Amino acid sequence: MTNEWNARLLDTQRFTESAGHAAFHTGLHSLARVQEVCDNPGVNATQTECEWSLSGEIRGSGPRRQSWLQLEAAVSLPQHCQRCLEPMSVDIKVNRWFRFVDDEATALAEDDDCEEDLLVTSGEFNAFELLEDELLLALPLIVSHADCQPPASTALVDDLPHPFAALAGLKKSKT
Repeated sequence: MTNEWNARLLDTQRFTESAGHAAFHTGLHSLARVQEVCDNPGVNATQTECEWSLSGEIRGSGPRRQSWLQLEAAVSLPQHCQRCLEPMSVDIKVNRWFRFVDDEATALAEDDDCEEDLLVTSGEFNAFELLEDELLLALPLIVSHADCQPPASTALVDDLPHPFAALAGLKKSKT
């Protein structure tokens, strides 16, 4: 699909005022920071694609007029289960809304009092950086299968010598 919008140099004001919508298919190899957290990223980096879209809109009118941007994304990332250590694929989905403000000072002043995330209006906004940030934030802290068992540990086998058994023989008996 061809878009009239450049995701690396997005004019956020024009995009939101025209209720812009753009859909993208980006290979994992183009998302360097996301690729860094993947297991064996080079193997599937050219085949793995992130499907994502941007939608803009204006909410309110007059002094309450606000520009908003929606980011939706979906990708399946190669990871290793931290329980069984086998390779697995983690499905990441993002659906976030962001409100634009005029400058960084306004964003800092309003940040503590609002629930939504704030971005500064820009004529050269890089949506790829926002996409990477949100995909990284959406990764689970602990990656594991829903139903797997950890590998058996050899340290738990009973026929191994116990490290303090020799000390028991040195103990003086109380007579």
